[in-house]
Amino acid sequence: MTRKTLLLMALLLGLWPGMPKVAQAQHAGFPARRCVNLANALNAPKEGEWGYVIRDADLQRIALAGFDSVRVLIAWDQHAGAKAPYTIDPAFFARIDEVIAQAQGYGLSIILDMHNYEGLYADPASHGPRAVALWTQIAHHYAKAPKSVIFELLNEPKDALQGETWQRLSTQLYQVVRQRNPNRWIIMGGDNWNSIDGLARFVAPPDPQLVLTFHYYDPYKFTHQGATWFEGAPPVGRPWGSKGGKRHLKREFTRAAALGRASGHQVWLGEFGATTATNIKDRARWTLAVRRAAEAEGMGWCSFDFATEFGVYSPKRKNWIWPLRRALFDQSALALRRSPD
Repeated sequence: MTRKTLLLMALLLGLWPGMPKVAQAQHAGFPARRCVNLANALNAPKEGEWGYVIRDADLQRIALAGFDSVRVLIAWDQHAGAKAPYTIDPAFFARIDEVIAQAQGYGLSIILDMHNYEGLYADPASHGPRAVALWTQIAHHYAKAPKSVIFELLNEPKDALQGETWQRLSTQLYQVVRQRNPNRWIIMGGDNWNSIDGLARFVAPPDPQLVLTFHYYDPYKFTHQGATWFEGAPPVGRPWGSKGGKRHLKREFTRAAALGRASGHQVWLGEFGATTATNIKDRARWTLAVRRAAEAEGMGWCSFDFATEFGVYSPKRKNWIWPLRRALFDQSALALRRSPD
């Protein structure tokens, strides 16, 4: 199916509403304006081990829904040698190539995100050279790839990878990528889990093809309620929607946008979502509010995630979770009614 046919089908179904003019103006050029994260597939030790495998049919479904891009979480370190030269498994490269080709077949841009590199977070002194070697190989492998292939240098720097340590390593990663890919879009973010506070501390290179990212999961006790993949998760039953909660949301996005203007870079919301254990009405209300806050500041966004713990699609039912689908795309989908949070 061609890109032209996909666009026509989406328009006929009413699934491709236009972005606000402010977003189009401020985010001109950067292709990932309406994105969804493909999580728990290629960032697992083995694809499928965490409950999801990326399928061609899913990419087609994503494109038809109105998304223009996918962010693919990739555990490159799980598929590379432990000793220098840290060679990435050719079979793993071939699998990434396959996903890229499938995404491009449906007109989707694709973000290759280095994800779940736990050794690097814990011991950057030991793993930093390996991360540089991995990005050197990735940059070489995709040097001639279309511009719709985008690089995100590292997801959520944290633990020992903070402050000046992350600043130095991020500069090294950026330089090795730029040597082979002078015109490719690159995404970088601050420490402390790609928080807005981390973004405020981060000094980015002056590069018009560089986009700054942050992740938004506030309030944590709402977005992570009932999580099953770690101990001590917040209990289920917390709502969202008070006036105070909405004011906080607006302030945070105003702040993130101001940081981008001050540095001369576009700012992109790389992750936002709430667990599937969250009440669906509150979850949709929060999703709509976050999406609108991002678009009001001219930011593209990437919903977390497609089909797992924060999913907007149900593999079991083989259908979108429609309150979330509408919250992501329909301007009038859901009234932001007040509820305590």
